[in-house]
Amino acid sequence: MALLAMTGLQSMVGNVAAYELSEAVVYPEGIGLDGTYVTPTAGVSYVETAANVQIDWSDDLIFHQFPAGQKVRTEVILHDLTLMAAVYSLSAHFRIEQWTNIQPGTTGSAYVKTLYSSSIIEGLWLDGPSSAYTAEVNENGLLLYGYNWDTRKLPGATWYRLVFWIDADEGAVCPLDGAPIVYRGVDITSHAPGDTDTSAGAMYGFVGDDYGNQVFWLDMFLLSKTTGRK
Repeated sequence: MALLAMTGLQSMVGNVAAYELSEAVVYPEGIGLDGTYVTPTAGVSYVETAANVQIDWSDDLIFHQFPAGQKVRTEVILHDLTLMAAVYSLSAHFRIEQWTNIQPGTTGSAYVKTLYSSSIIEGLWLDGPSSAYTAEVNENGLLLYGYNWDTRKLPGATWYRLVFWIDADEGAVCPLDGAPIVYRGVDITSHAPGDTDTSAGAMYGFVGDDYGNQVFWLDMFLLSKTTGRK
């Protein structure tokens, strides 16, 4: 991917990090990370459907095993493989669920409860800090969706499912001018190869998908808490 030097992203809102993008971005709703309208510029910013998108979970979630009690950084990256650009969509949602017995190859799994659920649009125009789901630009200039998951009060020796999905909030309006938000769509068509590459090391996060409904998940097992307060 050709990396493009892009400026003007220091004045972010909410919890968005103030780093400069080093890649082109597709904005299906035409609204940027700072909550303002985006002007399309070929090779830099696109306002159109993201139709051939790859989802990539953080390697840290795939190849690292966490004990309960740690803060777990959850990260997801979307890239349009046709436009060779990252994807920023207000219709990105994230949920954390507690489960029992969802180890790959086993049966009898059971959903326990939802611990967290939010979407990008939920926190975009808020004034001040919040726990809403956010997208940000990291120190390498890459756009990612992230959430800091605090597991201090959660039981260990238990499975958890991180769920990422695309679902337009139909009827929402942009507070800048009261105009309806136009959802041009995001079509996630593949997982990143590294998310299932066992040759890279022992895997502790196991990805799954429902492409038809644009729902994607990662199952992980939190070890028992070994230090600190229970």
